[in-house]
Amino acid sequence: MITHEELKKIAALAKLSLDGEDLDALAEDVGAVIDFANDIAEADLSSFDLTERDEEYPLREDVAAPSVPAEKILSNAAESRGGYFVARG
Repeated sequence: MITHEELKKIAALAKLSLDGEDLDALAEDVGAVIDFANDIAEADLSSFDLTERDEEYPLREDVAAPSVPAEKILSNAAESRGGYFVARG
């Protein structure tokens, strides 16, 4: 289970304001996600050969395409420097 203190730290990093019922509801939801991830991690896969496939899946061709300009991406950043996001912890 995730604690309220841990959630507050995560919320601060995401620049979210959480308190009261919001914090309780998010703790419950995040706890459920963590429990589900733990269940998946503990699944017994010993009866599966994960390297053997019956079918082939074609991959798309890797083609370079124009990207969104960095200035547009960084326009919503709280802080940027030299073309990169600045993260503060």
